[in-house]
Amino acid sequence: MTPCACYPSRVTKAHLAPLALLALLAAGCGKDSRAASQGSDDLAAAARHADCGHSACGSNFFLDAAPTGDCVAGATCSMTVKLVATGAFHINEEYPYKFKADDTPGVEFLGADPAGKNVFSKVANDWKKKDEKSGAMTVAFRAADKGSKSVGGTFKLSVCSAQTCQLEQQQVAVTVGVR
Repeated sequence: MTPCACYPSRVTKAHLAPLALLALLAAGCGKDSRAASQGSDDLAAAARHADCGHSACGSNFFLDAAPTGDCVAGATCSMTVKLVATGAFHINEEYPYKFKADDTPGVEFLGADPAGKNVFSKVANDWKKKDEKSGAMTVAFRAADKGSKSVGGTFKLSVCSAQTCQLEQQQVAVTVGVR
């Protein structure tokens, strides 16, 4: 079985940074200024991820959410959530990608997943792998009236390297101008 075919419990770099910082404090962080500096470097890296230029960023991936074409009140509109794996990571072909849309006043979601109209998934053919490093989820909806609508939700994803797979949940949203 390849590392991507299963969903192992694993420790990622995101888990190690806080643990390393706690270990430094327990050992007396004043003893080694270089080690203390490494802990602050990890905190700075986390701050950079918060403003990465994409809809959401992780340590081995990023997400871009965008409306797809024009959106007219009463018509079917859509947005795309694109996943791009970075570095030595790739898309996990075995993972059941899923997007659960948040309730939005004046917006009806048009998902075909058995879990409900606000769920979009690989099972419902909303997820399409583009290549080894990227894929996209299409989220269809209908806006009742004109104006600006914030459409968002939680995207469940997985990216893998030769050694490990990451399972993530990321909140993404996009503002759609409905005419």
